[in-house]
Parts: sequence; C-alpha cells; structure tokens
Amino acid sequence: MAGAGGVAEAAAEEAPAGEAEEARREGRLLAGRYRLGAVLGKGGMGTVWRAEDEVLGRIVAVKELRFGNGVDEDEKRRLITRTLREAKAIARIRNEGAVTVYDVVDEDARPWIVMELIEGPSLAEFVRENGPLTPHRAAEVGLAVLDVLRAAHRQGILHRDVKPSNVLIAASGRVVLTDFGIAQVEGDPSITSTGMLVGAPSYISPERARGQKPGPPADMWSLGGLLYAAVEGVPPYDKGNALATLTAVMTEPVDPPQNAGGPLTEVIYGLLVKDPAMRLGEDQARTMLTAVINAPEPVAAPEPQPVPPVEETRPISLTKADAAAEKAAKKERERREREQRERTRAALKAARKAAAAEAAAAAAAEAPPARPAQPGPSLTDVVSRRTIVLAIAAVVVVLAVVGSLIAYMIKGDDKGGGRKNEGKGGPVASGTPSPGTSAGNGPSASAGSSPSANPSGTPGTPAPSGSPGGADQGQGQGQNPAQGQGQGQGQGASPGGPGGGLPAGFATVTDLGFHFSMAMPEGFRQTGTAGENSGAIYSRDGGFPRIQVDYTNSPGNDARLAWAKLAPAVAGSSKNYRLIRLDAVNYRNYPTAADWEFEREQQGTRVRVLNRGFKADATHGYAIMITCAADQWDGPECTQLRDTAFQTFQPLG
Repeated sequence: MAGAGGVAEAAAEEAPAGEAEEARREGRLLAGRYRLGAVLGKGGMGTVWRAEDEVLGRIVAVKELRFGNGVDEDEKRRLITRTLREAKAIARIRNEGAVTVYDVVDEDARPWIVMELIEGPSLAEFVRENGPLTPHRAAEVGLAVLDVLRAAHRQGILHRDVKPSNVLIAASGRVVLTDFGIAQVEGDPSITSTGMLVGAPSYISPERARGQKPGPPADMWSLGGLLYAAVEGVPPYDKGNALATLTAVMTEPVDPPQNAGGPLTEVIYGLLVKDPAMRLGEDQARTMLTAVINAPEPVAAPEPQPVPPVEETRPISLTKADAAAEKAAKKERERREREQRERTRAALKAARKAAAAEAAAAAAAEAPPARPAQPGPSLTDVVSRRTIVLAIAAVVVVLAVVGSLIAYMIKGDDKGGGRKNEGKGGPVASGTPSPGTSAGNGPSASAGSSPSANPSGTPGTPAPSGSPGGADQGQGQGQNPAQGQGQGQGQGASPGGPGGGLPAGFATVTDLGFHFSMAMPEGFRQTGTAGENSGAIYSRDGGFPRIQVDYTNSPGNDARLAWAKLAPAVAGSSKNYRLIRLDAVNYRNYPTAADWEFEREQQGTRVRVLNRGFKADATHGYAIMITCAADQWDGPECTQLRDTAFQTFQPLG
C-alpha cells in the first residue's frame, strides 16, 4: 500500500467513518490547495488520504485527525497536541529514511498534516506477499532504520513504535520509517493518556513493559525485533494476546532465528538483550550490520518460501501439562537462557572484533603502503541494483553502556502489533432487544488502552483464562462482603445465567472474534478495543460503566500469579491507583481463576475495576473486566451489570 508517515495505529477508541462519509470527503479542497483523493489507510488516530497539491502540481499524502464517539474536549485537545507534536518531530529529523512534512493545515478545528507520499508496501506487507528477506537485504533495511533512529535520538526523539508495519519500502528501494504519532520528545510534557502503554506488544522492550521510563535502547530493542521478523516472517514474541506477549518479552528468551545466518543472528541477539545497559548501542549495531551488508551473499541461495504474515504468530502446540512436562519445560527454558547469554556475549565480542578490524583498516589506510593497495569492494558491488545505497563509513567507538533506568512516565494509547484476527465477524445480539452489533472483527487493530497499563487482557503467559460459570468465593466484595455474592456465584440477585431468563433490559451479545457470549444492557455496543488481540470493550458511549472481555487460546495455569506479575506495571502507569484485593477464586470450578480489584483515575473519573481472569480449558482463557464510576460501584446499575455478566458469560468454540 502507499502511505506517508504511516497511519497512526495507537489511539483513542474510534468508530471509523463509513464509506459514504469518505465518499463525500473525496474531492474536498483543503486550504484552497490540497484536493483529497482516495483513502490510503485508516488507523486509530485518523485517515491518510492521497491528495494533489494544486499549487505545485504534485501528489502528496494528507493525514486527517479523527475524533471518536464520546471523546470529550480535554481528549480532543490532547489528540490535537499529539498530532502537532508528530509533525514537529518528523520535521526535525533530517534523514533520507524519514518522511518529509510539507505543511500543516488547520480546518474543522483540527490539524491536517501534508506529507511526502511514499509509494510502496510496508515491510510487513512485503514479507507477507514475498516471504522473508535475505539476511543481506534485512541488514540493509535495518541499517536504514538505524540511521533514522540515530538522527531522531540526537534530536531527543524516541520513536517508541518501530515495527514492520511502520517501515515502508519504496519502489526505488528507499526504506522509510514512518508513524511518529506516539513518539516521545525530550522536553515536551507528557500528553498521553494515563494508564496506557503505547506500541505493539511484540516489539515493546522489556523495560517499557515493566513500566520504566525508556531511553534510546528501547528503540534498539524494537529494531532487533524488526530484523527478526524480516528474516523469520513472524515477530520474536507473540503469545496470542497482548498480556501474554508482554509477559514473555519480560521473562522468556527469544526463539532462535532459523533464517538469519551467523552474523545477522549475532546482531539480533545483541539487540534483544533484556537489560538495556547490555544491549547493543547504535555504533556497535551499525558496525555489525555494515559487516553483514559487505559480506558476499551465498551462491544459489534458495528462494525464501512464503510464510504467515509478520503480524501473525507461529502455531502453538497446546497440550495439558502435567508435572513432568512442566519440569522439562523449566529445564528447557533454563537451557535456552544460558544459550542466549552465551550468544549475547558472542555478539558483544563480534562487535569489538568488527570495530577493531575497522580501526586497523583505517590505520593501515593512513600509513603509506609499500605497494598499491587493492581497493575493497564498495557497497554497490555487493548490493543488488534495486536496493538503496547506504553510507558505510562507521565511526569506531568502544562498547558503551547506556544509563540507568529512570522513574516511569505515564504512556499513551496502545496499538498492538500481534496477529491477524482469529475470528471473522463481530458481535451479534440475540434474545431481548439488541444492544446493537459491533464493527470489531475479533482482535481489532484499533486501540484504546494497553494491556499492560489497562489490565484487561487475559492474564499473560503464565496466563489465566477460561470460561464462564460457577460459584465464586469472595469476588467483588470490596468493603462489604455481602456485596460480592452476585459477582460470579451464579446465584446472585440478578436472574439469568446459562439457560435462564435475562434481566429486563438486557440482551445476549455474541462475539465470535473473542469467542464468547454474554448478556449486556440494551444500548451496549463495542466502542473500542484494548489493543491488538486484547480486549473487546463494550459500553453505551465509550464511558462508564463498561465491560471488557479478553480471550487467549494459550492460557496459563495460575491466574493469581499472572495478575500479581502485571499489577506493578499497572500501578505504576495508573493515576492514583489503589489495590483493593488480588485473590484466587473458585469460578465455576475452572482450573484457575483470580480476581483483581482496584481503583484509579481514568478519563477524568475515579473508577473501580474488577478484573477476573480464568481458564476454561487448554485452549480457552478469558478475562472479564467490569469498570464503573467508584461512587456508583454498589449502586443498582453496576451491581446488576456485574451479576449478569458473570452469570451469563459463555465461552464459544
């Protein structure tokens, strides 16, 4: 697809404009100059249009900021500020690999960014259609992205969303890093929403997943993930949902790449070091990538075979684990961790060796040769004609450690970078009057809140999940134990439940994408998604009360432990967080279930949250998150909402 700066994919919950509305906008003239044409792409923060600059007679891309339903004035101001910050950030970066901003137009009380149009697919699309890149080409792409990151970091800008779908491959071979919509600019105040983590979970660094303030090493981790995906066709981490993926990023070694070859493998391992202080820096990565580019390509290398899309995941074998299997898995993890430490040391050793060799070559070049020296091969001697020409003069530096981790700064909206939708079709309603259908097809690409900071996804690997049902011993009790009986006991005050009648004013909603059905109040509809593969959000208008349901096909075996691991990151990224309880519960006699109840500030409201994670079987795990205004928690509306949700929830297929 053609694009410019990418479509910002991490943003507020938004119902995309219909085709009729887009058709009306087509042909519109902005600022008496830019004539809108076809839509190039849509994301959480807006729409990118193909347009013609009628003054200069050139084709451009125009990024339109869109406001979702129920967005208040404060949120609109935040999104406008963020859009302008993106334009300023891109304009400050002087590099061939960054898109050029031509203009910012103010119409309809919001900014429209006019940018250079890049004709070509994203790296994700290219890999999906043509198969993985060769190590040689992947290193070229990686070096081009690294150049942009270096230029951005020198301007105090962190990209925070480096991933294959944000890298465009122009027809000329030019590589462009796009979408600075969630970039963090040094010196600018934070304008992202509280309680949210930005970026695609598969490419978020461990320090960011833990809620720590990132520096340039966080972008370097993402670059390592991008290189991995470029040669493997899948992300380095993808467990099927955002929370499980983030947990793996923090705790598990990466699967060894099979297609990278020795030198590029060392680069990938050096970048995917969990400790940011030990991660490859920009100069070491440049030296090693340049060595991969200058190495002769293998003769008669086999053509790479098409693989599943970069944003998809490898199939995971799902078997019931017994004690012996768990012990064997633990030993295997320890073995892989030892191997990764050894590979990391090898990567650092390779960086020192490459730097020393380059320094020796430079010294030899300065000394008068005893005989005419044969010139080494230039980059163009070993790079195919369709690839970009990149400068290879690397500055030799000693290995550097990058500073200590600072206090976590609250993040913005999250867009997951995980798999394609597991299910086709969105929710449908049956039974009593319908609350309306949803536009979300399974795990959606639109994002409202992050799994890490909005703990609504199924507890990650080891993640709880499961299906509805059964008696609960103490969920939702809060200050008054009697008030918890309806929250999942199956015998609360509200009628309903599997096979029973529904309370007046409720209808059954069936969501095939997230594999569940549940009775919800009339008027509830899917108003957002909590991140890629993480959480369908249902409410009347995007506010409170709301229900969020997450699904995973690879649930863990200890729901409480999974919540306990995630709680510190959520506490650190939520305004005025207060834990009420975090308990294992008995929910329909499923293998594991746990309730996590807390309060925090969200969208300017003090809310109370009950997040129940549970496992139904080996392939069905869920989390049901009920959020109400804190002062309405014990009121009839919120109480009946909780009672009915836990009693009527059913897993599907």
